[in-house]
Amino acid sequence: MTRIGAGALALGWVLAALAQPVAAYAKDSYYITPAEVDLDNLLAPPAALGSAQETADLAAVQKAEMERSAQDSIDAEEDHNRSVFRFADVMGPGFTPQKLPMTTAFFARLLTDEKQIVAAAKTHFARPRPFVVDSNLSPLVFPKKTPSYPSGHTAFAYVTAIILAAMVPEKASAIFDRAATYGYNRVVAGAHFPTDIEAGRIAGTVIASVFFHDPRFLSDFDRSRQEVRTALGLPPLPDRKH
Repeated sequence: MTRIGAGALALGWVLAALAQPVAAYAKDSYYITPAEVDLDNLLAPPAALGSAQETADLAAVQKAEMERSAQDSIDAEEDHNRSVFRFADVMGPGFTPQKLPMTTAFFARLLTDEKQIVAAAKTHFARPRPFVVDSNLSPLVFPKKTPSYPSGHTAFAYVTAIILAAMVPEKASAIFDRAATYGYNRVVAGAHFPTDIEAGRIAGTVIASVFFHDPRFLSDFDRSRQEVRTALGLPPLPDRKH
């Protein structure tokens, strides 16, 4: 398919995405709701279809596809899974679901809230995925037909990184490096543009900040942090002020 044909398809895809109500994504919230995090007005709009910025954004995805190695592909496919345990490689031995039942449930609740908030922004911006804009791309994963901007996987990676770093500040640098890799793997996979990743990083940072102002979150955070530090053989830290 030519770029012109793909552009026409992308326009149709945008219109279809705009027709989807936010309620189509919605589930029950645990700590915070989309109304508390106005990403529509906090994020810059994505590049317009056919603009120089969008062309450069797409070229970066094409380059990542061309240069990805077999190991890069494996890593990107595995990072398609949104789980706190994708950070186990930097958290160390003991960071397992079996040893962290409370933490497993805690981060599952965070994911539910994050997905709702980002879904609302995706519907607002309605940016088509790279493989919709350019049908010659060969993505490693095929996400649901949801818009591309901001990257929900990246938002979750940074929500997770911020919270894990608050739990285990001794590993903060490695945790944030892992979040950056997690986000870039969405470009390697052909699922997102680089600017989707940057918007996801900003979105995740904002969402995490709102979490830390919720008393229910803070109570669960304190208990989860104690569980994580015990599993990792680290001394306890004082509870955060509620």
